[in-house]
Amino acid sequence: MGKGMLIIIAGFAASFGILAQGKNQRFVESVDRMVNRYGDYTARNATTSGAHMALNQLYLNSAWRTGYNNLSIGGNTFSVTIQDQNQVPALGPYKLKILSSGGNADASNAAEVTLFTQRFQQFAVWAKDSVRSVTSQDSNGVDNAALTMEEAPFMPKIAKASLLSAATTQLHYYNGNFQPTDGFPNGDFYVLGMVPNVTYVTGNLRVSKNTTIYGIYVVDGNVVLKQNAKIEGILYLPNASSLTDIGGVDAGDSDVNGGVVTWGVINGNGYEITVKHFPEYWRALVNNYAANNPPLRVLSWK
Repeated sequence: MGKGMLIIIAGFAASFGILAQGKNQRFVESVDRMVNRYGDYTARNATTSGAHMALNQLYLNSAWRTGYNNLSIGGNTFSVTIQDQNQVPALGPYKLKILSSGGNADASNAAEVTLFTQRFQQFAVWAKDSVRSVTSQDSNGVDNAALTMEEAPFMPKIAKASLLSAATTQLHYYNGNFQPTDGFPNGDFYVLGMVPNVTYVTGNLRVSKNTTIYGIYVVDGNVVLKQNAKIEGILYLPNASSLTDIGGVDAGDSDVNGGVVTWGVINGNGYEITVKHFPEYWRALVNNYAANNPPLRVLSWK
């Protein structure tokens, strides 16, 4: 075999050796990356599991604050603490923060979950926008500002189509503005048994001076309440509308005995709208048209 051929063979051998060494190195690096990725993945899963377990405990018992300390799950450990306004005053009375951390020998992970702990029907006024010149009261008629939810963190799921269907069936559908007479529609919140009256107005609802009306009112436009006007029931404004007691003729204080839920502004414009929380009317709305709202609402997860 010639000298040139020997040199070529030696070169190939050296090249293959280098390539094999490089391949082995890449294989080792690939395994390391896979192990690290798996460690990250399981640490994240442990953290998420801790947060979900805490949510389940709070669902069963809203007063639960115990948390978890170094629990093991699939080769990982996790810990969970619960914070309320006692630890974080900025949270306010209706929010909790879940702090979950998990990890293993190769990785660690953390999550922060903020949740709202009350149902919308526990308030007299639930407004996505601002509230002005409105007094909320409990069912005994005692003023309670905590029953006003201004700039609500979410809007509840309410079956508007079902409300429209009920109003149509009851012949309480009004296309355009509507000004009901005193006692409308039958002098009672209920139309039959425990079935609530439902009235749908595509325009503005105007309640005249010294007039009382009954039932659930869905209003696409504005609601104008005049002096001593009273709604014995629930107002639901599904658009960015306003519940307003305007100035001018017959302007004055007015009342809602039941509750208000609105996407828009509530503004008495200098006159007072008193909203008294009445649980029975809220139950009628929720049981028939808003049953799919959870007792806890996750506001953020990061």
